[in-house]
Amino acid sequence: MTACDSKKSNSTEKNVAESEKGTAELNIQKAELNELEKEEKLRERINTQYLAELSKCSQNISAVTNFNGKKEFWRICKNDSGKRIIQIDSHEETALYTEVYFEENGELIYAEESIKYMPINHFVLQPWTCQFYTEKGKLVSLMSLGHGKTEDDEWNPEIIFEMYKNRISELKKIAKE
Repeated sequence: MTACDSKKSNSTEKNVAESEKGTAELNIQKAELNELEKEEKLRERINTQYLAELSKCSQNISAVTNFNGKKEFWRICKNDSGKRIIQIDSHEETALYTEVYFEENGELIYAEESIKYMPINHFVLQPWTCQFYTEKGKLVSLMSLGHGKTEDDEWNPEIIFEMYKNRISELKKIAKE
């Protein structure tokens, strides 16, 4: 084999390897895009369901508790199609805390946690909120706005499942008289 033929062969092999690498990178980008599209569709579907159910709910307080050493106001909305919204609000010192849990057939599909800096006799300042989207018991996506827990590297978003489990336990303790 001449030196020229050897260079052509090496060049061709290099071009094929680069082409295959480019194709693999493109496939990874397409897969990531498909995952992002799936997440977006899931968030859109859940948001639509949640807002539709919320519009049917009365905003009356269903219960007041002090399970966590502070007064918490519960709003519970359940419909015949197996969907339930649980909203819990409390105010402590200068913060307004809100938790929302949206279930479908007893399974958590959406949760929202927010903390708003809101001293007495003031409007809301510096809000933080995080929305959690789940499917089959797994966290699929989350959206966070503002300054809060999500900025801490130690924060674990999976904690929402533990919070939900604790709230369901507390809900069962509320007297139904």
